Amino acid sequence: MRRHSLKWRLILRVSGLVALAMTVVTLTVAYVMRHELDNQSRAMLDELARSSQIQLENRIAYLVESTRRLADNPFMINGLVDSQARIDDLPKLIDNFHEGTSLSAFALLDFDGKPVFQAHDWLPRFNQSPELRAALALGVTALYSDVESGQLFIIAPVSYYQTTQGALVAGFDLAKLASRHASRSAQAYLRILHPQGVVAQVSYDANQTFISTRLAPAADTPYLGQLGLTLESGLPQSQFDAVMTVTLSRFIGISVILTLASAMIAAGMGQGIARPILELHRRVSRADDGERCSPLGTDDELESLAEAFDQRTSALEAARFQLVQQRDQFEYEANHDALTGLPNRYNFDQRFAELLRQPGVTGRQQLALVYIDLDRFKLINDSLGHPVGDSVLQTVAQRMQLLTQGCELFRHGGDEFMLMVTAPAQLTQLEVLLERIVDTLRQPILMGEHNLDVRGSLGVTFYPQDGHDRETLLRNADIAMYQAKNTGGGHYRIFDEEMSRVAYDRMAIEAGVRRAIERSELVVYYQPQIDLRSSQLTGSEALVRWHHPERGLIMPGVFIPIAEESRLIVDLGEYVMREACRQQAQWYREGRAPGRVSVNLAGRQIQDPGLPGIVEGILAETGCRAEWLELEVTEGFIMQDPARAIPTLKRLREMGISLAIDDFGTGYSSLAYLKRLPVTRLKIDQSFVRNSALNPDDVAIIEVIVALGNNLGLDLIAEGVETPHQRELLLKLGCFAAQGFLFSRPLPPKELEAFLDALPAPQDRALG
Repeated sequence: MRRHSLKWRLILRVSGLVALAMTVVTLTVAYVMRHELDNQSRAMLDELARSSQIQLENRIAYLVESTRRLADNPFMINGLVDSQARIDDLPKLIDNFHEGTSLSAFALLDFDGKPVFQAHDWLPRFNQSPELRAALALGVTALYSDVESGQLFIIAPVSYYQTTQGALVAGFDLAKLASRHASRSAQAYLRILHPQGVVAQVSYDANQTFISTRLAPAADTPYLGQLGLTLESGLPQSQFDAVMTVTLSRFIGISVILTLASAMIAAGMGQGIARPILELHRRVSRADDGERCSPLGTDDELESLAEAFDQRTSALEAARFQLVQQRDQFEYEANHDALTGLPNRYNFDQRFAELLRQPGVTGRQQLALVYIDLDRFKLINDSLGHPVGDSVLQTVAQRMQLLTQGCELFRHGGDEFMLMVTAPAQLTQLEVLLERIVDTLRQPILMGEHNLDVRGSLGVTFYPQDGHDRETLLRNADIAMYQAKNTGGGHYRIFDEEMSRVAYDRMAIEAGVRRAIERSELVVYYQPQIDLRSSQLTGSEALVRWHHPERGLIMPGVFIPIAEESRLIVDLGEYVMREACRQQAQWYREGRAPGRVSVNLAGRQIQDPGLPGIVEGILAETGCRAEWLELEVTEGFIMQDPARAIPTLKRLREMGISLAIDDFGTGYSSLAYLKRLPVTRLKIDQSFVRNSALNPDDVAIIEVIVALGNNLGLDLIAEGVETPHQRELLLKLGCFAAQGFLFSRPLPPKELEAFLDALPAPQDRALG
């Protein structure tokens, strides 16, 4: 009976104590929570208003800068003086400017304030505003707000040679501006106030009760201060009351349930059972401190449970430790480059996305991406092997890490690195860093007995003005990097829109040339080569032209350099050679004697050991004889890899094909290599011929080339002969063959046939 009495007393005391404690805690927490919710709501509203104010300031600053740039556009000064420009150009320009903005009114005014062009729905009396007078008189940008219409007006002077000629006035709907660019929740309202009244309001309902806050312009919102605009933001009172009511109700309900549950659990415990269970609980809860759960001292199932728990805990802890190590290792390997230890491309993508989510990146603090590509790494890797290439990459990474502390450096793949810089306010500080990187990459790297020249080209782009996503920014940085590489490498270039336009034009030309080859849009012209002594035709040079279906005739200087940067130049060269050989064979079958046809070879063709087989196949396909063909190659192409080029040229010469060095005298070939080359003719570059009448040095160079050719038993021909004086000078110096506009421009096949038919029959028809 005593045991039952003790049991019930324990139940009542423990249950009552738990219920009382939970009730006190519930009431205390409810009071604190309500007070805290109220404070947080007020703070959130202040933060929301502040964020809206900053975003509105930034958008106004963007519109002011955009309007200034639009006023500086050459089309604006044209619009002031040219009515046709106002019809053709200004509407398109204004439509582009209108996209993405809240533009509601636009006008172009002359210096007297009279509108010469206006667009959109409404035009105020601009010429009555003192801001317009200030803009025209002082040549500065002015802005003001109109309470009656709810508009923001920006007046930017239009200048020509630093003289104000007129003004551009753009009106923006402040209500739309606030709705689109000021952050707020769906239930919040926003009002823009002026001392004269309400300028604009978004989602405001006068019939509702709001909790609101009002922010006056601050030091970091100068445009709002200049306009005298105050920002007011608020949320419905009912929204706060509903949140507080629901939160407190749920908390009180949960607390009541927990109180009852705790009382029931306490009531169910017996004194004898509770003690060992609580002890086991205490030991389990402190297992992380190293205390074992056994022995418990009960010598029953609880003791066995404690021993099993100790064993399982030890095994789980060992497994957990191993898994943590493996997870850390996998995470590191997934985010870092194994060779250099730098963060890898995946890490770059994650980090870039993380930075874009951070507040403030789109404001004054810009994000700069620097694309770094090593200029000569492929040559080093191919010639010295991958182990040396790996060591070079490690050395370059270490050097750049020392320079870029405080920035984030990534290995983007291969010999490419990416530097992420939170750009300082002054661009010159970033440029100093870029110059240091370029100078460091120019420093030789000592690898054994090799002193390696690596160098690097850098392309720089900025977020957000150059793009808002990773793909766009990477493409722009890559375009800027290739611009630096195209200027010789070892430099940096900062991206601008002109680079993008040039890159797109180059891609369009490259794709167009590929289609032109497939559709036979390319036409081969022939420039006659004349014997200066007999005025007879000795041959012609095949020159390609592109008859574009839309752009008309395109000269080779536009598309040949682009084709040379890709494998496309090989296809283009084979196309020209095949067409020239076909035409040559046809002329000889018709009984004409056109002499040899000269076809230019590109560098990629010279470096291809399979070139002789390709030429042999073209000759067999077209029926052209080897002695009717001459191949021209420049000195630079040969000297890029003479060990590979010379055997190829010898095989072509053994086939009976004549070989000529084009633009001789402008390259850097040595006499030692010249003696080994199986060439039959030297072509004197037109730059020497063109300046020979004015520059005695060019005459001396021609004399040396003629003497060199005669001593080596080589034929000579001069390019670019345009005057009788140049012809006489070449004859006097001993050069007896030439081509140029003095004799004929490059001609299509039919016109060359007429040219050939007009000449007296040549005496020497050995080539036929």
